[in-house]
Amino acid sequence: MKKGLIMGVLAAALYGAVAMAQVGYLYPGFAEVHEPLNLPQDNWTWFPDQALAGSLVDGTVRLLGVEELRRVWRGGAVTFFYQGGGAAELAYLTRNLGYGLYYDLDVDGDKLVGWAKVNNRLDKALRFERITFVAGEVPLRAGSAPVMRKEAARAYDEMALAAPAPAPVYGGSGGGVFRYVLAGPPPFEPGVTEIPFVRKKVEPVYTWSYQGGFVRGGRVSFNRGYTFTAPAALAGGLVNLRDGGVLLGQAGMSDSASGDKVQLWLGRDPEGWAERRVQVLKDTRKEKAYRVTTVLRDRRDKPVRIELAESFSADEVSLSLPAKARRTPRGYRLELTLAPGAEYNFIYTVTLRY
Repeated sequence: MKKGLIMGVLAAALYGAVAMAQVGYLYPGFAEVHEPLNLPQDNWTWFPDQALAGSLVDGTVRLLGVEELRRVWRGGAVTFFYQGGGAAELAYLTRNLGYGLYYDLDVDGDKLVGWAKVNNRLDKALRFERITFVAGEVPLRAGSAPVMRKEAARAYDEMALAAPAPAPVYGGSGGGVFRYVLAGPPPFEPGVTEIPFVRKKVEPVYTWSYQGGFVRGGRVSFNRGYTFTAPAALAGGLVNLRDGGVLLGQAGMSDSASGDKVQLWLGRDPEGWAERRVQVLKDTRKEKAYRVTTVLRDRRDKPVRIELAESFSADEVSLSLPAKARRTPRGYRLELTLAPGAEYNFIYTVTLRY
């Protein structure tokens, strides 16, 4: 009991001495950390440990809150020269802290949960007052800062680790990136810590899709997937899709703004096909005309959304389409939803001139 108490006090003392109020901006593969400081007058020397020093991104170390005059990198340390002193922040980018993300989508429960996997390779536990997950394309060139040092510190706070993590909130977008802000996050031990950064109710609709050239054969085969409207800004990532606890597959999702149409594709559906009948109306070297009937049928016990788009290769394409379909530059697009067991006969004529 006494040993555990001593360890807890030591851990709390270490955290208090290091960065109780530091904030972090986590990106896929790197992070920017802001550590609060109380600077002496005119100059201060920083001794980063080896894990941090070897991972610093060259050109990103700076002091905030004072006007810097110069920096000197020597012997595993950095000496800053500046005007004044007092409250300030040390800011730097490190490649040994970052995150990846993925999603779980329960299509039967209409629930989407996004998980951030925080990867800490800095050989010590980290505490933050606030972190911001930044998603989007953020280019970072190669190169490390010119300093190395063979020191590392590590401590554990078991009570804090057992506490539930608060939920991040969407922090807005700007400059082409999304931001999710988490206040009072749990400590990040060396290794990987997973935190949910978004929980949203969605309405995924089972979808069949064909997008390609003119199908002359007796069957149009569909890819299967799910379609829903983004309930918030969603950073792109891998999505695990499950129905009734059964894994349906994994799909990639691109960055989506709130209100965007999100589509997740899982490959072919054995039941996802439509009967196709093609009647030749004209067949000459310069001109060909067809009457095309496509029998769309929902063979499932749930509704299915169908997206059918064909394009035609010819110098000139003339189409006569029903009201449900719309013209595209080289063909048409049909979108509709069928109830279980329902059937729709989609009929059009096309004339191709060469």
